[in-house]
Amino acid sequence: MGWIAAGLVALALMATVWWQGFAAPAGLLYGAATAEEEAAYCLAVAERIGEITGGRGAARLEAHLDEQVAFWRPRAGPRPGIGRVALARDSNAPGVNEGAHLHLAVQDCAGRAVGFYGHRFKGFD
Repeated sequence: MGWIAAGLVALALMATVWWQGFAAPAGLLYGAATAEEEAAYCLAVAERIGEITGGRGAARLEAHLDEQVAFWRPRAGPRPGIGRVALARDSNAPGVNEGAHLHLAVQDCAGRAVGFYGHRFKGFD
C-alpha cells in the first residue's frame, strides 16, 4: 500500500513539474525583456571588450569577438544602443568589477548563441 501511495505522489510531482514547465519564462539573459534586447546586450558586451583590447588581444580572442559581433548584430534589431545602456548600468553598479562582468557576460552570450540558437563559432573548433 505504501508503494502505491509513493508512486502516486511521484506521479503527481512529475505531472506538476511538467505542467509548470509550459509556463516558464523564456529565460533571457541579464533581465532583457525581448530577444532583441538580449542580442543588443550581447553585442554591446563583445564591442566593449573589443574597445578595451583595442584589437591587441590574443588572436583567438579577437577572432571570437568578431564572430560574436557578427552573430548578435543582425539580431539586435533597430535599437542596438539599448544594449549599451543596459551594459553600462550593470557594469557600473556599485561593487561590480567591469572586467569580471564582461568576462562572464561574453561567456553567457556565447553559451546562449550555441545552446539556444544552435550557432557554431569557428573559434570553438
